[in-house]
Amino acid sequence: MTQASTAISPRTLVWEDRTAWPMFVLSIAFFVSWVWLLSDAALSPGWRWALGATVGITWAAFIADYVVRVVLSGHPARFLRERWFEGVSLVVPYLRPFVIIAYIWRVPWFSTTAGRQRIRIVISVSLFTFLFVFTASALVWLVERGDPDANIVSVGDAIWWGFATVATVGYGDYVPVTVPGRVIAVGLMMGGLVVLGATSATVISALTDQMHRATARRVHEHELAHRAGVPTDSPDAAPPPPAPNEPGDAGTGADAAGSRPPHGT
Repeated sequence: MTQASTAISPRTLVWEDRTAWPMFVLSIAFFVSWVWLLSDAALSPGWRWALGATVGITWAAFIADYVVRVVLSGHPARFLRERWFEGVSLVVPYLRPFVIIAYIWRVPWFSTTAGRQRIRIVISVSLFTFLFVFTASALVWLVERGDPDANIVSVGDAIWWGFATVATVGYGDYVPVTVPGRVIAVGLMMGGLVVLGATSATVISALTDQMHRATARRVHEHELAHRAGVPTDSPDAAPPPPAPNEPGDAGTGADAAGSRPPHGT
């Protein structure tokens, strides 16, 4: 239990641990259904009803889960201060996908080993990068779609523009024309530099740490093999130390004789 989580009651923490996987799956289902509804205007009525029902059911599950945790906490005001972002995301749907990252940190599977903890960090940072671009793109689509001169009129076009912008490609095929859209675009450009830099640093750090651990493990195996007298074929293995010269060895005598000064000098 981390220091930040000690303000939450143990009953709430147990509930969050037990519901981490189901809520994570429901969050993915909500995100996929919601994006599909927004981006595909040619959906059939059947698909539109199914996706809408999925969004509604998962949203009701999010609200019920939040209410249960408030009740279990015993201190609603303290809980609301600690989990304020989740409460806001129940009102602002565009923020709800970011709660997926919180569910990843609650899944017990990622806390069992150091390797899984590194995987959790890489997944969290990469997912945050994607959600950051998606949210900014969706907001641009919201403010642009009503302008007669806008060319970002669908979520698909907005997402394409967002990733082209954050990757500094800038094809120029889609551009925001409204003042709010351009303000969001500037925020995406500036924030994208930080987010991409943090993502790259995290991935490189994880790969470097994995290489160091693999090298240390290989060296340790060679040391054990050398102590047991087992030959190793790896070029990284250190050569065995030279054996000490025994008394009466011919090479030793010759070397010693060659190193003595001439008799009588």
